[in-house]
Amino acid sequence: MTDGNFDLTRRKVLGSIGAVGIAGAAAGYGTTAYFSDEESFDNNTLTAGALDLKVDWEEHYWDDFDTDVAVSHVDSMDDIGDDQVGLPDPENPMIAVDEDDLGTFMDATAIDAFPDPNDDGIQEMNLGDGEEIGFSYAPCEDGADMPEHLDPASGLRGDTDDARLDDESPAPLVNLDDVKPGDFGELTLSLHLCGNPGYVWLQAANVSEDGGANPEPEQVAEGDDGNEPNLAENIQTAWWYDPNGNNVIDESIGEVDVMIAVDTSGSLEQGEVETLQTDANNLADELDATSTARVGGLSFGDSAVDDFTSLADGPVEFSGLSAGGNTPMPAALDVAAEELSVNGRSGAETFIVMFTDGGPNYPNSGYDEFPIDGGYTPGPYEDGDPSNSIVEDAELCETAAVADAIRDDHRILAVGVADDRPITNNEDANVCEDGPSVSTLRAYLRDYIAGDAADYYSAEDVEDVARILDDILENVAMTEEVFRRGTLAADLEALSTGDGIPLDGNRSTEFDELEDDPTNESRECFDPGVTNFIGFAWWLPRTVGNEVQGDSVSFDLGFYAEQCRHNDLVDETTT
Repeated sequence: MTDGNFDLTRRKVLGSIGAVGIAGAAAGYGTTAYFSDEESFDNNTLTAGALDLKVDWEEHYWDDFDTDVAVSHVDSMDDIGDDQVGLPDPENPMIAVDEDDLGTFMDATAIDAFPDPNDDGIQEMNLGDGEEIGFSYAPCEDGADMPEHLDPASGLRGDTDDARLDDESPAPLVNLDDVKPGDFGELTLSLHLCGNPGYVWLQAANVSEDGGANPEPEQVAEGDDGNEPNLAENIQTAWWYDPNGNNVIDESIGEVDVMIAVDTSGSLEQGEVETLQTDANNLADELDATSTARVGGLSFGDSAVDDFTSLADGPVEFSGLSAGGNTPMPAALDVAAEELSVNGRSGAETFIVMFTDGGPNYPNSGYDEFPIDGGYTPGPYEDGDPSNSIVEDAELCETAAVADAIRDDHRILAVGVADDRPITNNEDANVCEDGPSVSTLRAYLRDYIAGDAADYYSAEDVEDVARILDDILENVAMTEEVFRRGTLAADLEALSTGDGIPLDGNRSTEFDELEDDPTNESRECFDPGVTNFIGFAWWLPRTVGNEVQGDSVSFDLGFYAEQCRHNDLVDETTT
């Protein structure tokens, strides 16, 4: 048996329990530059609230069971069809599934999640109509950062068969029990920095391997009776940044068509609208520079949708935007979606990127006609009420329905400004009459407009929007970065040496997580208000034989974060 021990304090790791464990970590809190020095950290004054890291997750496991979708067993990436996805790693696939079936396959193989209030193994941000449990997830309040959050009885971890051991105690997140050649799994950890930017490391601790019972077939396969543990060195792995949070490695990006929508309503000051105008133009320029994107746009406010630029005439360049009036959000979404549906390129992935500081408040009709497909006029709507500044439940409901229909064909990325507050003049808001309550603008925009945590961005104020433009660019138009491929044994060596593997908050930099010094000037911080996803895929190749029979490996995995400000590491740059 071999053991490796690395000191992870209670505030550094959300403890995993039992056989093979993976869990997230809370950060050390602090404001000085001494966090890179372990001894100084132990004696340093900690300031609660200076830096906070919350974690949630979704895990999948497949061992050749029926998922109600067509699954093709493959031997290499050459066997993957044009409309198929190779799993668990497109460069080292074990199976292929059709792109249209990927969501069904992932739901069928989901075994453990946080938050999972209805215990189905699938992560849920909210539970709406028809659910007995009223629920809306707020990562910085509800996210996991302590060992007790692994207990389904006391936290938001789903109470599934895979969440408990035989004695009913909480199971580790990855429990590789009775793994057979051909099995694979995937865990996506999402981390949320709350309050301040931070540098983040991925670390392992308490590594232990055991050769197990050593039956005769294993002795024959190994050529002796030494019973050396072989499981970790035979398990293959891939680690990647997964900005769209879809739990699979997307190593190629095709054409993308993007409509940018800028809120100019009267809840924004004129200077704030001008700042959003600059941010929108900077994003359009960055997208256009990728050479695969076309970018159009529009503004919305004061009962109108204005400043329309078609995809063909883009990239959009906003100028002279002025603040005033209400927030005709459904009309803005409908015009943007119509342009994407009619003039988007065949095969291109399509996006609406919306910047807003409020909920929908709008007239039902009276909108201009737009030069789309011979003429398009949004509306009429039924539940708008521009006679006051109250965002009514009916307006929330109707706009949510508009967004839901649009998301069948296009992704909506929403940027909420100053969103940690109730819906405008409607502190007891419900989405639809007698529908689910929504406590903050953030929850509404994330769950009912963007529809996915990966597609929602939270900005503390207008000045804070610029720092998340690179995160949006990564989600829309950049290939996902696999920062490590190898064996679990080699991974654990790297993760338990020194401070572990330093992660990069900006994947467009040249920082090499495995080779570069963590203080390298190209490494950047992770942003608060952005859901950052780290994917971990593992598989036991079909060629592995009896040498792993009875073997086991156990370890803890966690994140460690250091505050960017007052730190001797290099500060992040902003667009």
